[in-house]
Amino acid sequence: MATVREEVKEATTGGFLKDTIFEGFISVFRRQWPPWVGGLAMGFIVALMFAWGAPWGVTSGIIIWGDNLLKPILYPGADLQSPLWQYVALINWAFLLGALISALIGGDFRLSIPGKDELLLGAVGGTLMGIGAFMAFGCTIGAFLVGFGALSASALTMMVGLGIGAYIGLKIYMALMLRGWGSPGKIIHVPEKLQLSLGLVLLGVALLLIVFVDRKVSTFTPAIGIGSIEVAAGSLIFFGVVLGIINQRTRFCFVRAFRQPFETGESDMTRAAALAIAVAAVAGAIVKFSPFAGILESQLVQETLSFEMTNPPTVKSMMIAPSFPFGSLIGGIIFGIGMTLAGGCSVGSMWRAGEGSVKNMVAILFYAIGGSLFAFFFRKVDPVIMSALSPIYEKLGANTSLGAKVFLPEAVGGLGWALLILLCFAGAWYLFSIWNEKTGRFVLKFDI
Repeated sequence: MATVREEVKEATTGGFLKDTIFEGFISVFRRQWPPWVGGLAMGFIVALMFAWGAPWGVTSGIIIWGDNLLKPILYPGADLQSPLWQYVALINWAFLLGALISALIGGDFRLSIPGKDELLLGAVGGTLMGIGAFMAFGCTIGAFLVGFGALSASALTMMVGLGIGAYIGLKIYMALMLRGWGSPGKIIHVPEKLQLSLGLVLLGVALLLIVFVDRKVSTFTPAIGIGSIEVAAGSLIFFGVVLGIINQRTRFCFVRAFRQPFETGESDMTRAAALAIAVAAVAGAIVKFSPFAGILESQLVQETLSFEMTNPPTVKSMMIAPSFPFGSLIGGIIFGIGMTLAGGCSVGSMWRAGEGSVKNMVAILFYAIGGSLFAFFFRKVDPVIMSALSPIYEKLGANTSLGAKVFLPEAVGGLGWALLILLCFAGAWYLFSIWNEKTGRFVLKFDI
């Protein structure tokens, strides 16, 4: 029986143009892209979304899903943000759609149903990710990658926390495997021709949504410095779909980037992640310190890009998480453990869910529920912690017990020093991964 690849090739032979189209299709949708492509693209998109006035995030949109699921218990009668039209939630939905489209057209979709042990790890890991992401005011995207682009000091402590957490999580996972953890699962395959047909239909649906969804979505998130910008929903769908395709095709995942050096010693994903944060830092600095940083406030630009401001943001304050140093460090550790047990970070879990991974679907569900529950109870104890440790928080200038907003250029005496520090962290991570790949110095061994 002919495969989709053979049928496409047969249908497109007979001329140079047709052969070129066929090879283009194979290159884009049937071959995995190098991880560095994902790192480079994501770094630039971070800065582009800054300029757009709708910075990339994941966590607040997932927690909104949890808030709405738990509304009858936690918030009866409250008027919550929409689980669809909250701006980060909308990007997340579009990301899932883009990952599904890419998986279907690429023939990568299969329903993967793990055993009960792995499902439990998905639930526990997802819960820990929700808790850690709330504490850090973001996940591996909002608090780490976008944090580098925002020149936020909390991105550095988040990076340290994620590394520690990934190491601890891998040790836990290895210990469970040595004790016989891991019941067998099953995989349900979907015919390639059906995948291709569904993928092309969904691609058409995505294009229609981008062009014809006539709605404005508010980005107002004062905690991380985003003003009230009414952005065209179609543009957010566009960013989400593109990011979903890029992540699925490159299989980009920060859990692999942090875990690889300890698990196998390989460095390809770690180097790609180091490239992503370096590009994000440089491109973010250009956006934040450009003479055109106030371009969003231009009436002509707002009309051209189809958005409007009712409470303009300060571009330099965008995505500076109020979690330095406590929330980002502790939250990073908790998130790092969780993502390692779940087998995917926030975006990694989403593109894997788009490929049909039930474990990662469970992880996202418990990410939402765990994050929502923790946020509900933490908001009640936060004033108590602040009051008990007020001298410390007053010196930090913190508004919450998780820490303070620290814009690195202001803290270290200028943009040059801030960029040097951020690039040194990225460069050190890059060089460490290469050295460790050659020496295996930090690769964990199974004690059998």
